Amino acid sequence: MKIPVATRQTQLLATDPEASAFVSANAGSGKTWVLTRRVIRLLLDGVDPGRILCLTFTKAAAAEMSGRIFDELGRWAGLADDELVGVLSELEGKPVLPERLAPARRLFARAIETPGGLKIQTIHAFAEALLQRFPLEAGLDGRFRVLDDARAADLYAEARTELLTDCAAHPDSPEGRALSELVAIAGDEALDRALSAVVADRDKLTAFFDGTASVDEALAALPQALGAPAGASRESLVEEMATSPAFSGPFLSRLIDSLNASKSKSMTTLAEGFRTALAAAPEVRRPLWRALFLTAKSEPRKRPFTKDILDVLPEASERFEQEAQRLIDLERALSAMLWATRSAALLRLADRMIGLIEAKKARLGLLDFDDLIERAAALLSHSDAAEWVQYKLDEGLDHVLVDEAQDTSPRQWRIVEALTGEFSAGEGTRPGRRRTVFAVGDEKQSIYSFQGAAPHLFGLTRKTLGRRLADAGLPVHDLRLTLSFRSTAAVVGAVDAVFRNPEAHAGLSTDPGPTVHETVRGREPGLVELWPAVEKLPAPPPGNWEDPVDATAAASPAVRLAARVADEIAGWLRSGTRIAATGTPIRPGDILVLVRKRGAFVEAVNRALKQRGVAVAGADRLDVVGHIVTQDLLAAARVALLPEDDLTLATVAKSPLVGLSEEALFRLAHGRRGRLWDAVRQRAAEGDADAERLRAAVTLWMSRADRGEPFAFLSRIVGPDGGRAAYRARFGREADEVIDELLTLALTYEGEETAGLNGFVDRLAKGGELIRRELDAERDEVRVMTVHGSKGLEAPIVFLIDPGDKPASEKNLPDVLAVSDGPNPPIVWRQGGAFRPAPVETAAA
Repeated sequence: MKIPVATRQTQLLATDPEASAFVSANAGSGKTWVLTRRVIRLLLDGVDPGRILCLTFTKAAAAEMSGRIFDELGRWAGLADDELVGVLSELEGKPVLPERLAPARRLFARAIETPGGLKIQTIHAFAEALLQRFPLEAGLDGRFRVLDDARAADLYAEARTELLTDCAAHPDSPEGRALSELVAIAGDEALDRALSAVVADRDKLTAFFDGTASVDEALAALPQALGAPAGASRESLVEEMATSPAFSGPFLSRLIDSLNASKSKSMTTLAEGFRTALAAAPEVRRPLWRALFLTAKSEPRKRPFTKDILDVLPEASERFEQEAQRLIDLERALSAMLWATRSAALLRLADRMIGLIEAKKARLGLLDFDDLIERAAALLSHSDAAEWVQYKLDEGLDHVLVDEAQDTSPRQWRIVEALTGEFSAGEGTRPGRRRTVFAVGDEKQSIYSFQGAAPHLFGLTRKTLGRRLADAGLPVHDLRLTLSFRSTAAVVGAVDAVFRNPEAHAGLSTDPGPTVHETVRGREPGLVELWPAVEKLPAPPPGNWEDPVDATAAASPAVRLAARVADEIAGWLRSGTRIAATGTPIRPGDILVLVRKRGAFVEAVNRALKQRGVAVAGADRLDVVGHIVTQDLLAAARVALLPEDDLTLATVAKSPLVGLSEEALFRLAHGRRGRLWDAVRQRAAEGDADAERLRAAVTLWMSRADRGEPFAFLSRIVGPDGGRAAYRARFGREADEVIDELLTLALTYEGEETAGLNGFVDRLAKGGELIRRELDAERDEVRVMTVHGSKGLEAPIVFLIDPGDKPASEKNLPDVLAVSDGPNPPIVWRQGGAFRPAPVETAAA
């Protein structure tokens, strides 16, 4: 493939081991190629492999990069001299002297023999290794462990129970009063969702509280931050609403007299309304008074007075407008006060809950992923030992490379800046050594705020860090790679056409001007095909009550579209359709089906492809506990512990573990007078083969359950009893992955808790265990995954499935919002209501 001269020159500058570089790279423009070639050129230039650090953001990307580097270096060891001269000359863009060949051949061995290997790690793996190296400086137990999702859910549940128990025992405590405030206006689910949102985003709460002397002071400042008058309270605002400067004294008396004298029925009704409101008790008067001036939507009533009233009292209309606006302003202030009060109650509870969780983590020596980044950033930037740690790292790092820089969060950038801070500070401990920074990314490819990413920081850091290096007299390249090696002209042209719309481009990038995508495959055929939307069909009339509950599912848009996609793919494979660009027949592994988020369509298309005999890799994320294989195995455990549970026993009977038919189960269950288990044992004694099969299996499980070891119990069912083979026949390799993960969970549980089958079943009932599956193209299967999960992958044929829902709605907003852009922004709980305070409106927008 002939690479244009301009692109080749950009690649040479990006891989230049003598200079730092910041590269903005379009998708498919060879970002990983440039990154690996830069590492190789650093090694070729004599840099010690241990002094290079590559930070990536997924384990798969780290493995891919490491594999490419070792493959290339390993290939060099076996090349003839003239071949190696050609490779090195192309790599460096200049002729290579013969004496450089022998060191180049030894690079593979040097990289392999480096203590600890090449440092190509995820940011979290680097942070964990850093904290393990300096635990005392970071204030940690040297034997800390990283918290998994299941244990994190357990800690949250334990802290919530402890908090609620304490609030119930001490209702007059600040937390007890806060809980009483919240349960009066929110259900359990809404309150738990809001609490978990604050706990998950505890950085915002910490930043808010750090800006004040105490938690009480921070919460007391919330009303004013939301627009409530200084010094006001809910009581004072309610009282103020019941008094009106514009409608009091002589004027109000004259107005009521004029309204009574009017011939208009609406005016006499209005007079009666004023008299009723004035005669009412204070707590009743406010809504009556408000209804005279405002509609239910809190808008001023239109044309309140007739002409005969205005002839007598011309100032009445202006006074009415003033009073209506006063009431609106007071309602807004009262709304701000309510938002602040409820938010303060939530934040107080969340603060206590975070404290409980942190105490439990500290006692058990646990850190979650956010802790790793937070502790590492603090260790490098603000701790008492920061200079010592920096000095030790300064001795060991000369070159830092950052991959996927657009997905780097502010705290992660702090780590990068701390690691590279000394690079521009003049001579280090070893004068004359070169030190470089390399970052590659693309703001357009940052989606879903991955790991708290702030895409704009890539451009900002590129400017600030680049300027700092340049001011120190160090060479820096600011580069752009726009040429795609992956896509054809039809594909990149379609992308540019979509984002030619200014509104679409504004949501994609802060760079001015349209997107620019070029391709080296400009002459190759390509096609972008748009299918018409699959619309929802009218609901069918009610059918027979005996019909399956999912009988109408086939009419849903997701299922119909999945059937069309599967038919299209099966048709290509059946007819031997060839890929135009290569002339080779289409294989299942040539096809990617990408979705915005996992949902009904993913299940439907996997099912449709299997029904048509098309090899499909299955889901890229598996809910281990929610998977039917796990549910069956847990049901077996429950039956072993309590065979009298009729529903669970029936579930196991129908599962592949026993394999009874619907008819056989009906025959055993129908007409019985007691428990199903009793009926099964009785029928088995009478010689019923189906009943005996079920009885024998359950009896065997019961004898094993007495030992209480979940791993041994499950491994025997899936091993010697044949459970794995039965599920593999039904689900393929997906079943193996679920079973293996379930057994791993059982082993982990036995290592952490007193072994007990009942406790393990109860633990898994909480869910939350996911397998992130790598869908390998080499297996020649259709891969169905999210757009985010497909980053870095390629295929000749790609289906992009749009769910057709609104991309932006109120439901997409987080439960907790920061209401200013300052360093310590107040945060509030997003609630319903007629009025939303102006700062919240701005934050929501």
